[in-house]
Amino acid sequence: MNATLRQQVIHEILQVDGLNIFYREAGDPSHPAILLMHGFPSSSHMFRYLIPALAENNYYVIAPDFPGFGYSTYPAADSFQYSFDNYGRIMSAFVEKKQLKKFALYLHDYGSTIGMRVALMHPEKITALIFQDGNSYEEGLGKEWDTAKEYWDNPTRENREKLPEWLNAEGTRQQYVAGVPEEQLPLFSPDTWTLDWALMNRPGHIEAQFALFGDYKNNRAYYPRFHAFFRTAQVPALVIWGRYDAYFNVAEAECYRRDIPDTEIHILEAGHKALESHFPEISTIMLDFLKRKIT
Repeated sequence: MNATLRQQVIHEILQVDGLNIFYREAGDPSHPAILLMHGFPSSSHMFRYLIPALAENNYYVIAPDFPGFGYSTYPAADSFQYSFDNYGRIMSAFVEKKQLKKFALYLHDYGSTIGMRVALMHPEKITALIFQDGNSYEEGLGKEWDTAKEYWDNPTRENREKLPEWLNAEGTRQQYVAGVPEEQLPLFSPDTWTLDWALMNRPGHIEAQFALFGDYKNNRAYYPRFHAFFRTAQVPALVIWGRYDAYFNVAEAECYRRDIPDTEIHILEAGHKALESHFPEISTIMLDFLKRKIT
């Protein structure tokens, strides 16, 4: 990549285990690296503003689309293991193929469950952790998750019918605007959920997404391992949370200080997809944190 192109966002595909992993990349590879891990039902598109902002401030930034999300391969549910362990393994292989020796992790939603598995597999590579409404503690699973927990414990048809409808167009939109104060709604572009739903609403894909959701019960068993990593590694940590997040309870934000006492915490007047409504605040907080903590 020449010097001029390093200032632009590049869109590439990397083959990992027979899958095409689409990713966005910007910045000079000799600069400190940041791996951005998106959430559900998004893709690297959620980082379209953050990537150039970080690259312009002398960071090397990579944001992949997970299998079944964005522009990466979306395998059929009967031919691919839709589990967070498998996603962690694939993203670990992606890190190896990109030859990332050291990197900070930005973790949002599903990206937190996947990215923390990458951290467990490569503890020596992690320079910092940035959590934005991502789940690592039981406190984050508030009452909104009661029906999910019931289904995970007893996956009957009756319990599945109790689950809220979220694998549809309106459920995709709600990921962005649920709980958000009405005056903030004009800050959200419909391009986001329209793109997410167009890519998710492909033949067989809803079943695949439900299979991944069903595996979330196994992520809870990883919490102690995540906490042990936090206590052992003691890498710089930044937590950014939307006060109005309708999916992961804001009570989780303070939990990180149990295991990393120096965690920096910022609670924003935002919802789950805070980058859409509060990008200026988040980018300022991140750049200040990275400048002080990563060289």
